[in-house]
Amino acid sequence: MTQRVEPNLLLELKDYGAVGLEKCISCGNCTAICAMSTNESRFPRSMIRMGQLGLKDEILGSKELWLCYNCGVCSESCPQQAEPANTMTALRGYAVAHYSPLKIGEFFYNKPVWGSIIAIIMVVFFSIFMYVEHQPVPTTSLKLFGFIPYPLIHTAGIAAILLIGLLSLVTLINMFTRIAGVNHLSWHSFFKGEQMNWLKALWEAVAVQALAQKRYREDCDTTENRNPWFFSKWFVHAATMWGFLGLLLATVLDYLLDIIGVKPTGTFVPIWYPTRLIGTLAGILFVYGVSVLLYKRLRQVDKAHSFSHPSDWIFLTLLLVTGFTGFIIEVALYLPGAPMWAYYLFIFHVAVAITLLLLLPFTKFAHMIYRIAALYVNALKPVAEQETVSASAD
Repeated sequence: MTQRVEPNLLLELKDYGAVGLEKCISCGNCTAICAMSTNESRFPRSMIRMGQLGLKDEILGSKELWLCYNCGVCSESCPQQAEPANTMTALRGYAVAHYSPLKIGEFFYNKPVWGSIIAIIMVVFFSIFMYVEHQPVPTTSLKLFGFIPYPLIHTAGIAAILLIGLLSLVTLINMFTRIAGVNHLSWHSFFKGEQMNWLKALWEAVAVQALAQKRYREDCDTTENRNPWFFSKWFVHAATMWGFLGLLLATVLDYLLDIIGVKPTGTFVPIWYPTRLIGTLAGILFVYGVSVLLYKRLRQVDKAHSFSHPSDWIFLTLLLVTGFTGFIIEVALYLPGAPMWAYYLFIFHVAVAITLLLLLPFTKFAHMIYRIAALYVNALKPVAEQETVSASAD
């Protein structure tokens, strides 16, 4: 098979954060110590070598790229200080930029100043758009969906979801196409080849690995005995993810209750009301996780956080602003009267949230989608082979 070589790939990857890529001498120490490495997935050494040799297509078509949880052990043990953990992170950023349509993602990695400007312009645009449509409101209690008409937010939300879904679908197809090309797969091999463990692979990818983070907890966090559980990498990562999904669940449930006529959106409810309680608990997890992630990057507490690309700060800042403004608004709902500042903060909060979601396929946020997809492909095996593996394990 002819492999196309990109002679400038090493220099490009350094712009994405592969700060020590050229120092690697392929000693294999990083692969030997990596708990995630197997006979079939020998990273990070193989990925680093691809970067040095300019094998762009092989990098973008590698499912192993997304199996790394960035625990940093490989960098701590590297005799050349080649920072393999940072290289793996940089490779994922490089892939995000190249999977996304129209190469918009490159703005956030290659031109972070422009990426920041784009994000600010989007927030300002959505804020002005909603303010122009605002309505007079009572001063006795907060009526957020009276200040900004509910149909406007509803329509804008549906449009944003459809756009995000379309962009995410395009990026996933691009990812699967590249993985299929590198691994000699085709649609025919999926649907007319050997019978595959479709449902079991889906359960393994989504429930066991993505949500429960089984391998992250058992294999990648074992070196962090010096840290309390609530400061461990897996829990901080999980808190951010669970918090985001919990907020999404609360929003969806609130919308469904409105549809079936149980509770109109925006109606005041006590803190123990199910949707409000789910949103509050999820928000606490979310803000905690993002805050610790920012703290670890600011303090560079370990090798996994020794280098931060500017795009990381854009992404984490948007997350933190969304979480904190949401909490402040929730507190305002229980204050006496109707503080006018809460209405304007609500506009800003919604504008930042919409911006964050619309940028999902182009920023680090996208790895949530790519990792699950890669975990699924990695767990997908012929049924006969799966049964053999299960029998040997028993």
